[in-house]
Amino acid sequence: MQHVVVGTAGHIDHGKTELVKALTGINPDRLKEEQQRGITIDIGFAPLPLGPDVTIGFVDVPGHERFVKNMLAGAWGIDVVLLVVAADESIKPQTREHFEICSLLQVPRGIVALTKIDLVDAEMRELVALEVRDFVRGSFLEGAPIVPVSARTGEGLELLKAELAAQAVPARSSGAASVMRLPVDRSFSIKGFGTVVTGTLVSGTLAEGDEVAVYPAGTPARVRGLQAHGRSVPRASAGQRTAVNLHGLDASSVRRGDVLARPGELAPSSLLDVKLRLLEGAPAALRDLARVRFHQGTIELMARVKLLGRARLEPGQETFAQLRLERPGCCLPADRFVIRRYSPPVTIGGGSVVDAHPRKHRGAAPGELLDALERLGTGDPEGSILVHLEAEPWGVSLAGLSLRSGRSPEEVARALETLAARGAAVRAGGAALASGAMETLSGRVRETLASYHAAHPLRAGMPREELRERALRGAPADVARLVIERLAAGGEVADRRDTLSLTSHAVRLSAAEESAMWKLEGLFRVEGLNPPSQEDLVRDHGFEPRLADKMIHLLLADGKLVRIRDGKIFHAAALDGLKRRLWELREQRPVIDIGSFKELTGTSRKNAIPLLEHLDAVKVTRRKGSDREILPPPGG
Repeated sequence: MQHVVVGTAGHIDHGKTELVKALTGINPDRLKEEQQRGITIDIGFAPLPLGPDVTIGFVDVPGHERFVKNMLAGAWGIDVVLLVVAADESIKPQTREHFEICSLLQVPRGIVALTKIDLVDAEMRELVALEVRDFVRGSFLEGAPIVPVSARTGEGLELLKAELAAQAVPARSSGAASVMRLPVDRSFSIKGFGTVVTGTLVSGTLAEGDEVAVYPAGTPARVRGLQAHGRSVPRASAGQRTAVNLHGLDASSVRRGDVLARPGELAPSSLLDVKLRLLEGAPAALRDLARVRFHQGTIELMARVKLLGRARLEPGQETFAQLRLERPGCCLPADRFVIRRYSPPVTIGGGSVVDAHPRKHRGAAPGELLDALERLGTGDPEGSILVHLEAEPWGVSLAGLSLRSGRSPEEVARALETLAARGAAVRAGGAALASGAMETLSGRVRETLASYHAAHPLRAGMPREELRERALRGAPADVARLVIERLAAGGEVADRRDTLSLTSHAVRLSAAEESAMWKLEGLFRVEGLNPPSQEDLVRDHGFEPRLADKMIHLLLADGKLVRIRDGKIFHAAALDGLKRRLWELREQRPVIDIGSFKELTGTSRKNAIPLLEHLDAVKVTRRKGSDREILPPPGG
C-alpha cells in the first residue's frame, strides 16, 4: 500500500475545500466557524482510497492571508501539492505566496487544478490555463498536469483522481533506521480514550505500545492506539496521516508545533545554522540580526537572523546564516523552513537546516566555518559526521553524534565504519573522534606525563585519575580509555593499573635514598598488620617527612605497599598472608566475628575494622550482620 499526502494550495475562495469534498465525500472544514463563514481557517483532513494499492491523504489549508501560518503548518510533510486556481479569477496574491512556500519547502511534485470551470466559457478556460503555465515555468511545477474541474458538476473529477493516482510514487524512507518524527498539528481529548494527537509521520515507523516523547519538553508517553487515514492500524509508516492515542499525558500538555519522537532522539535548540535564500520578490533586503517569523514543521517561532559572511542579503540571493530562536525548537539537518517578515507577516524566504545544534557565532564568519557549513550541506552522511567530529577536539558520544547529524544510531555506526576504514576517524566504544584529535589527545598525555616526571622524579608514575583530570578532562570515558590503551600498546606509556608513566621514565635514587627505601619497606614488612603511620616513621625512625612521602609513593607504585580505602598503608605481603589464613580458616569456620579476627591478625580494633572493609571490597569476605562470611578463594 502506497500512502501519499496531498496538500491543497491557492487563494481564498478558489474552491480548495469544495474540491476535496467532491473528491472524498468529506467536508474537511471541521470548525463550526468555518462552516458558518464558508472559509477554511485551520487545517482540514480527508482520506481518498484510490484502488487497493493507493491511499491519498488530503491536507486542506486556508487561503486567506490572515491564516497563512496555518497553511504553513499543513504544508510541511506533503508529497504532492494540488495548486488550485479558479478559472474565473486566475492567479491571485495567495496563489503566489502559497506557490512560493511550496517551492521553498521543496515539495517534490504537484498538479494544478483549474476549478470553477462551470462559471467560464472554453476560451476563458484556455486563457487561464496559459497564464498558469507561464506562472509555473522554470519551477518544480513546470510540465505538471493542469486538470480543468468543477466540484459542482463533477466534470474532470475522474481525470483528477487518475492524475493523483499517477503521483503515488514512494518518496519516503520508512525503514527502522530512520528517526521517527511526527510534527503535531492537532491535539485533543476523546472521552474513554484520552489524549489524541495528529500529524503527518514524516519519517520512521510508529507502532502500538511504543514509548515516545513529546518535544521540546521531552514529556514521556506511550502509544495506546493508532489510526492512519481514518482506519485503526497496528503500525504507521512514513508518509501517512496519523492519529496517535497517547497514554500518560493530558491533551493540554501537547500543542501544535510539538514533535512526537522516540525518547533521546531529539534535543531542543535555540540556534540553527542554515542555508537561507531570500525570494526575488521580497520587498526589501534582509539586514543582519533582523527579526523574522520562523516556520518549520507545524511550529511558528520568532527568530533573529545572524548573516554569516555579509551584512545584508539582497532579494534573490542565498547565504549561510545562524537563526537565533526566541524559544527552543526541535529540528534536524536538511529540514526545510520558511521565514516571514515580522510585520507585516509576508513570506520572504526560506531554506534548509545545516546544523541543528551549533555553537553561537559572533562577529565575522571565518573561512573554516563557511567551509564546514558547505560540507554539512552536501547531505553526505560520512562527510557530515566527520565535520561534527572535527568540531569536537575531545571526541563525542555516539548518542551525541546521532543528535547532531540527525541520523539514527545505526546510520552513525555505518558511517563511522567507513570513516575508520579510510583512517579519518576512530571508534572508541560508545564514542568516536577524528583521527587528528586522537593524535592531539595522545600528545597531551605525553606532555602531561613528562611535566609530572620532571616535577616528581622520585615517583614511579602519575595517578591515573590525576592524569585524566589534567590531560583528558573533556573527553568521554571511552575516548580517554582508548587513548591510554593505544599509548600503552605502542610502548610509549607504562600502565601500572593505578599509575601511568612514560616508558622512558625511570626513578634514579641516590645511595642514601635507596637505603632509605629498603629500610622503610622493611619496617612495613616486619610490622605486618600493625604498620607504622607516616608520623611514626618521622618520630620513631628518623625519616625526613618529604623523603618518607616520596619513598611511600615509590613503593605504592611498585606494588610493594597497598593503600586501603581509609588511607592506611600495609605491606602487600602482609595482606596476601592474611587472605591465605582466612581461606585456610574457612575449612573449619566459614564465619568470623570481629573478636576472632583481631585474635587471628594480632591487630587492634583501629586496624581491624578498616582491614575487614578492605577484605569486603576485594571479595575475600562478605558482611553478615556484625560478622563476616569468608568467601571461597578465586577458582576455589
